[in-house]
Amino acid sequence: MKENNHDVARVDKIRRWSTVWIIPIITVLIGAWILFYHFSHQGPQVTLITTNAEGIEGGKTAIKSRSVDVGVVESAVLTDDLHHVEITARLNSGMEKLLKGDSAFWVVKPAIGREGVTGLGTLLSGPYIELQPGTKGEEKERYDLLDSPPLAPPDAKGIRITLDSNKAGQLTPGDPVLFRSYRVGSVETSNFDADKRMMTYQLFIGAPYDRLVTTNVRFWKDSGIAVDMSASGMRVEMGSLTTLFSGGVSFDVPDGWELGQVAQNKAEYKLFDDQRSIQDSLYTVHKDYLMFFDDSIRGLQPGAPVEFRGIRLGTVAEVPFKTRDITQRLDTDYRIPVLIRIEPDRFQSMLGKDFDFEQHLKDGIKSGLRASLKSANLLTGSLYIDLDFNSSAKPFTGPSSFAGFELIPTTSGGLAQIQQKLMDALDKINNLPLNPMLNQATGTLKESQRTLRELQKTLDNINQITGSQSMKDLPQDMQQTLRELNRSMKGFQPGSPAYTKLVGDMQRLDQVMRELQPVLKTLNSKSNALIFEAEPGKDPQPKRAK
Repeated sequence: MKENNHDVARVDKIRRWSTVWIIPIITVLIGAWILFYHFSHQGPQVTLITTNAEGIEGGKTAIKSRSVDVGVVESAVLTDDLHHVEITARLNSGMEKLLKGDSAFWVVKPAIGREGVTGLGTLLSGPYIELQPGTKGEEKERYDLLDSPPLAPPDAKGIRITLDSNKAGQLTPGDPVLFRSYRVGSVETSNFDADKRMMTYQLFIGAPYDRLVTTNVRFWKDSGIAVDMSASGMRVEMGSLTTLFSGGVSFDVPDGWELGQVAQNKAEYKLFDDQRSIQDSLYTVHKDYLMFFDDSIRGLQPGAPVEFRGIRLGTVAEVPFKTRDITQRLDTDYRIPVLIRIEPDRFQSMLGKDFDFEQHLKDGIKSGLRASLKSANLLTGSLYIDLDFNSSAKPFTGPSSFAGFELIPTTSGGLAQIQQKLMDALDKINNLPLNPMLNQATGTLKESQRTLRELQKTLDNINQITGSQSMKDLPQDMQQTLRELNRSMKGFQPGSPAYTKLVGDMQRLDQVMRELQPVLKTLNSKSNALIFEAEPGKDPQPKRAK
């Protein structure tokens, strides 16, 4: 048997690279390169936080710096707390140098302000975001998007000051900062500090005027026109044209004070209401005294002056003074407590530093020094406290202190004192025996009229005697005497000047007496009718016939 040998064929596959794959591979490589180039040359991403994204659109709103496009907004979404808007923006490649810790972003759109109309170019193109490059600090993860541009660039040379005020709305961003009516800076921000419970204003004063801000300067609200009707009278102050309509803030060193040291950046100061109130803040050393007044304190306000013959000694602190240590009855002896502050620094320059006010005050009280309320302004009715010596004051026998305060005795003054004197004078007039005097004057007038009638009869008899035949038979001397007597008596007969004057005086006296009768009746019923108008009497009613 014969065995068949057959060879087994081996098949080998030939692997060849097809040129068809060249184009896809090149495409992939190009795409990868484009992606790598895009991400490698992509600028930094910036996150902006704002409360309102009005006019901001993703992919459209541009970011500019000095009118040059440096980026674009990618998206705008709400934050997780739904209280803010988070804007994601991408800057162009190479713009990393613009981002520093003090870089600022704000929205540019049409606006009308003190400097005029701005942002008109955005009416057609729409709002955009302006980037102000920073100069110091590391790049931050998030930046605040401002509604308006900062008034001073971060790299501006100068000083920033913080002012504290108890009132809101006194200053607004953009208001001028003045030194002796010359503008040296601007108000940057206005915020309410919840921790201090006060308004805080940030001011920027540029170089070289930042050297004017020292530790002893005072800041005050500078209004365009200020009208003050206080205890010192009526004052009308007009500021500079810069603050005539918008207002501003001024600062200076008070008169008589040293300049002090140059202030540090972010130094804090108090904002005063006006320049005149700064003088009150200079006197920090004081001693409190208590007074009790019988008169009405209507018109006496805290801050009113306490004076001695026109020289201010202190200030009224509290009207009326409230304390539980005082117990009174509501009767005719009720007195109103008033707390005052004596500030020795106000008058030590005139009396000397060695002047002991407390000892002089005690000696003055023994000599009749009393406090009284006086009118300071008739238009406003404001009052002030006047200290002066009263020669008719009774010796003060009360306690020297009360509720922990030393007492200063008081007396009635001003209109109350004048009213009291008038009441005393009217009481004296009311106590006069006017009715007997009037009756006596009326009787005297009747007797005078009776005497005139008797005198007329006597003149008639004398005329008859001088014209009779018996008169002619009398001696010459006797006739001459009778003629002189007749001539003298003719001066008192009707028609003569003396008679006419005498009758006129009698008539006027009678008229005066008649006119005094209703006045005297009114004074008898109401003694103060000369000051206060008396109630009109009722018209007389005729009686009905029976």
